[in-house]
Amino acid sequence: MPPRENPVAADILPAPGGAGAPKKGRRAKAPAPELPIAEIEGRIGHRFADPSLLVQALTHRSFSQESIPPGPDNQRLEFLGDAVLQLIVTERLWRGHGEADEGDLTRMRSERVSGQALARAARRLGIADYLRLGRGEEKTGGRGKASIMADAFEALVGALYLDAGYPACVRWVEDRLWEASPEEANGDGLDYKSQLQEALQRHSRRLPLYTVIRESGPEHLKVFEVEVRHDGRVLGQGTGTTKKAAEQAAARESLRALEGGSGDPA
Repeated sequence: MPPRENPVAADILPAPGGAGAPKKGRRAKAPAPELPIAEIEGRIGHRFADPSLLVQALTHRSFSQESIPPGPDNQRLEFLGDAVLQLIVTERLWRGHGEADEGDLTRMRSERVSGQALARAARRLGIADYLRLGRGEEKTGGRGKASIMADAFEALVGALYLDAGYPACVRWVEDRLWEASPEEANGDGLDYKSQLQEALQRHSRRLPLYTVIRESGPEHLKVFEVEVRHDGRVLGQGTGTTKKAAEQAAARESLRALEGGSGDPA
């Protein structure tokens, strides 16, 4: 199978002797190596129908500005990706936290799409290795900057949205922002399941039992309702857009019920 063309890279790197060639007496910049598209696609878990979108998403403005002639960078994709990301996260939190008010939802969304959270997600994907940075930015440690990593993640979301559509983008974002660890699954960084287990084990060696009692919603926006029982007694129920999130919500409600009573589950 012949290699796929990379039109963005072609736009960024001038053809020898063409209109973008350096003038006489001006030192030519060395061409950047081609990105290993298939390798990156394997890392991020998506094969692009249009690989130029992937290249653009990984092209920082410093690289574009140092190219002759200047080519497209990832700022426009970052702008688009930010809007798509806000919608995905807002919708998921709204569906998964029916008891939360506007202030709680706003706080949870801010935490989920913060620069640090997006930078961590980008590092987990390993995309720092493939960023196209200008020489100046490279020398000042651009690959380690949280702001550059977060911007690249947003640009990647924008590229995925254009390449595969909204439902596929939703699944990809949820897998990368929610499934990093059980502690993050509920959206506020607290592991209620562990807290509940510790509270129950003060009185009994039996573990709580989590059961999915209902599923609803379209395939890409499933909502799960989970019930938690201990010694045959229902302690609480919770909903979420993943089973893990629903279990965390059920554990949280169980803790509230225990705190509102005597604290003794027996």
